[in-house]
Amino acid sequence: MLCFICAFHTNASGQNCDTIYYHDGSVLMITIKINEKDSVLLCRDIDGKNILVSDVISYQFFDKKFNKKRTVTIIDKVLYEDYCISESDTIYQYIQHHDAFDLTLKQFYSYLEQQVVYPKNALKKGIQAQVKVSMVIDKKGVITQITSLTKHEWGFEESLIKTISDKKQFGFVLYHNKPVNYYLEIPFAFVIKKR
Repeated sequence: MLCFICAFHTNASGQNCDTIYYHDGSVLMITIKINEKDSVLLCRDIDGKNILVSDVISYQFFDKKFNKKRTVTIIDKVLYEDYCISESDTIYQYIQHHDAFDLTLKQFYSYLEQQVVYPKNALKKGIQAQVKVSMVIDKKGVITQITSLTKHEWGFEESLIKTISDKKQFGFVLYHNKPVNYYLEIPFAFVIKKR
C-alpha cells in the first residue's frame, strides 16, 4: 500500500517548490512552478522507479494524511490534475445486488406506473415515447441528482422527473452490508393503452 505523509513548500530561486514523500521518507514527486504551471521534475513509484517516462501519466496512491486515495495526472511533465477520493465520495454504478434490491426496484417501477401523469398534449395527439432519466441514491436512500438522458418535446421527461422527485425516497443500496451512493438509470415507456 502506498502512503503519502507530507508535503512542504520551500523557496527555490524565487519559485515555489513542492515535494511529496512516501511514508518511508522516499520522494514521490517534486514540482516547481515555471511559467505559471506546476512542472514535474521527478515522479517515482514506491520502488523508486522513475515513472515520468510517458507523455501522459496517471498515478494513484493512498494519502495517509487525508486518509483518501489520491490521483495525480501529469501531461508533458506538467501537473494536470491532483485530486483525492474517499469511500464516502464514491458513487457506484454497478455492484452485485441481492434480492432485496431487486424487490425495491420492482416496487419503484410499480410506483412510477401508477403515479406518472401522461402529458395531456401528447395524449391528445397519440404520441408515445421511450424516455430515460438517471438519478443518484444517496447513503440515506434519498433520490438525488435526477437528470434527463433523453429529450422529447412533449413533457415526457418532466413528468417522469416530477414523479420521481415526489417519491424522494428509494431505499438503501447496500454494498458489503454498508449503504453506498448509487447511480441508477431509469428507462420508462409512455404507452397509450387501448381500452
